[in-house]
Amino acid sequence: MNKITTAITEIKTTVSMEQWQQRIMDCQQSGMSIKAWCRENGIAASSYYHYLRKIRENMLQEKQIVPVELPKTTGSSGIRIESCGITVTLPESVTAEQLTAVLSALKSC
Repeated sequence: MNKITTAITEIKTTVSMEQWQQRIMDCQQSGMSIKAWCRENGIAASSYYHYLRKIRENMLQEKQIVPVELPKTTGSSGIRIESCGITVTLPESVTAEQLTAVLSALKSC
């Protein structure tokens, strides 16, 4: 392939992966099962899982942090950590730095 054809192929692949990444995020945020979301959006579940795997593989190769949406829980007062007979409860708004400091302190016990 010449350089232009290679560049066009790379752009198409990137755009396709970005579209699938958005679809996967939409599915995860919908609250629906993957099967139901795929059916509603006219997507084969096998295609969904194929691109989910490819996106995860790309993220691992790029060593990027993959954002994960966790479902909201009702009645939660934050994060509760139990270790060495010590219980620590942190608010949901705890920063990564604060959580790292607490985990480091608990690791030493």
